Amino acid sequence: MTASFDIKGWCPGARRPMQSGDGLIVRVRPHGGRLPVRALEALAEAAARFGNGQIDLTRRANLQLRGVKPETLAPLWEVLSSLDLLDDDAELEAIRNIVINPLAGIDPTEIADMRPVAHALERQLMAVASLRQLPGKFSFLLDGGGRLPLTDLEADVCLVAYRDGASVAIGLQAAAGLEWLGTVDAEQAALAAAQLALAILKHSPTSRARALPDDAVVAIRAELGLQASGLPITPARREASHRRGLIALASGSYAAGLGAAFGRLDSETVSALLSELTRLGLTEVRLSPWRTFYVATSSRPDAEQILAFARSLGFIVDDSDPLTRIDACSGVGCCSSTTLATRDHARALADIAERSGFAGMLHVSGCPKGCARSAPADLVFVGDGAHYRVVRQGTVRDRAFIELDPSGISTVVPTLLAQERSTHV
Repeated sequence: MTASFDIKGWCPGARRPMQSGDGLIVRVRPHGGRLPVRALEALAEAAARFGNGQIDLTRRANLQLRGVKPETLAPLWEVLSSLDLLDDDAELEAIRNIVINPLAGIDPTEIADMRPVAHALERQLMAVASLRQLPGKFSFLLDGGGRLPLTDLEADVCLVAYRDGASVAIGLQAAAGLEWLGTVDAEQAALAAAQLALAILKHSPTSRARALPDDAVVAIRAELGLQASGLPITPARREASHRRGLIALASGSYAAGLGAAFGRLDSETVSALLSELTRLGLTEVRLSPWRTFYVATSSRPDAEQILAFARSLGFIVDDSDPLTRIDACSGVGCCSSTTLATRDHARALADIAERSGFAGMLHVSGCPKGCARSAPADLVFVGDGAHYRVVRQGTVRDRAFIELDPSGISTVVPTLLAQERSTHV
C-alpha cells in the first residue's frame, strides 16, 4: 500500500512529510517532550526500516526520520499510531508546536511543572476547530523555570510560571520583542493561550505574532482582559548554567544531558544508547530545543556511566565542546537546495574556532533559507552556488561583507575569527 499525502512547506509532519534530497522527512512530535525508551527504540528501528536510518533532533524538541519512501510511509504511520505519536489529521499535527522545559516535573528548582498546562493546551488545540487555521510555524512556549529555562527561545505565545507557580505570565513575540500582556491563574493558562492564539489570528495580517501592529497588541490585551502593570518577568528569566553533561537534581538524583552534533544521529547509535539505558533500568528520554537528550537517574554513578557511554558513541557531553557553538544544515546529499558539504565545513570551522579560542556562535547554511538557525550568530556562512556569503552579527537574511570559497576556510576563517574577537574586547 502506498500512502496518499501532500508535500508542501518547510515544516514537515508525519501526516504531511516534506521532500528533501534524501527522500521524505517525517517529523514526530512527542507529547510533552518525553518518550518512553521503548517508544524511542521503536522509532530508531522504524528509521532504519522505513527510511535511511538518519534521525534529526529539531529546535522545537521534535524528531525527524529521514529518507522515508512514499511506499514505506503507510507502514511507518502504523508504527507511529501504535506509539500514540500520530495525530488524527495534518492540520492538528501542524499546530501542535508546544515546547516545555525538558526537566519539567523532576527539577527541584523549577517554579512550576508546566506539563499539565501542555496537556491542557493540546486538548484546546484539538477541541477548537478555528485554531486549525494557525500557520505551521506558529508555536507555544511553556517555561516553568528551573535549571533549564527556555530563555533563549522565541514563540508566538509565551507562558512563563510566575512567582509561586500559582500564576502564569502570558505574552506574545511582537516585532519589537517579547510583549507581556498580564497574568492568569495556572489552571486557566491553557485556555488563555488558545484565546491569545485566536486573537493573533484575528489581528495579524500573517497570522503570526511578529506581524501584529502596535495598536493590535493593545487591543488584544483589552479583549483578553489582561493588565501588564508590575510584571518583572524579564529579570527573573535566567540562563542555564550548563545544558550538557551532569546536572544535579534533588536527593541524590541526576540528569545526563547528551547532545547530538548538528542535531543528527543514526539509528544504530540511538539503539546502542537505549540498550545501555535499559540495562540501567531507565525508562524515559526527554527531548529539548537544544538538540540534546536528557535522561534522569537516581544516582550519580549511573549518570556518569551514561555520560561515559554516550561519549564513546559520539554524543556531546560537555558544553565546552566547540560543536555546541555551531549550527549547520544537512547540506549536499540531504537537501536539493545546496551543493555544499555544510556539515564537513562546519566541523572544519569548529576546529578552527577551538584552536583560535573563539567562543562565539557560528551558523553554516547551504542556502538562504537558514533552516538550522533563525537567531543571529556572530558569523553566518550562507550558501550561494559553490561559495558562501559571510554575514557578521546577523542571520541568513542580512547583507554579507565578503564571499568565501570553501577551499579558503582554513586560510581565511582564522583571520575572520580574530577580527570578530577583537570587536568584542
